[in-house]
Amino acid sequence: MAQAARKLGILISVAPTHPNFHHGLQLATAALEAQDEVYLYCLDEAVRGVEDERLQTLKAQNDDGLRLFACAFAAQRRKLSHGRNAIYGGLTMLNDVMAATDRFVSFN
Repeated sequence: MAQAARKLGILISVAPTHPNFHHGLQLATAALEAQDEVYLYCLDEAVRGVEDERLQTLKAQNDDGLRLFACAFAAQRRKLSHGRNAIYGGLTMLNDVMAATDRFVSFN
């Protein structure tokens, strides 16, 4: 009997230039390689990384396993447009991600 995929929630709130942004992407990559579902939410400065090539490459390679969300308010405050590369929403969406996943990790 096949085991159901585990669900991992990842919150990243640091800029794409910060080492923890990279560490969050590394964890997402490892989880996807283990056939887990990954729910990645970009908050605060991390919304600048939604268009980051590393993140978009990961998303393109794992379209079925990676769900990418971003904070609409954080993007608005930084005058970033809401593109199609992520689903934009509020903290209610983050709460839903936290409630729906088996594990939740934060990179601040």
